[in-house]
This record gives sequence, C-alpha cells and structure tokens, in this order.
Amino acid sequence: MKIIEKEMKCSNQAVRMSLQYVYNSEKSKAIRKRAKELLLKEGNDVIIDLEDINN
Repeated sequence: MKIIEKEMKCSNQAVRMSLQYVYNSEKSKAIRKRAKELLLKEGNDVIIDLEDINN
C-alpha cells in the first residue's frame, strides 16, 4: 500500500477505502488496477517447486 500511496499521491486511508470498494472514483479504479499489477508481479516471483530453487 505504501508504494501505491506514493505513486498516486494519496493517503493510506484513500488506498484502503479504494481497495474495499468504498470509493469508486477514477483514481480509485487506478489504485485497484495498480494493486492488481503489483500482486501479479509478486505472485510471479513465488517459487512453488523446490527443483526450481536448486536450478
């Protein structure tokens, strides 16, 4: 959330409320889109198989 706060120049509360769909402005939609991008990036970095670690 800190990354999104800095990128979107908004408060922690604005990010939280946007992610909870309390706010639905264009900025809130952009916050949710960015959050999804960051989560997908983080998910791609997850190693599931131990063989991948050793190679």
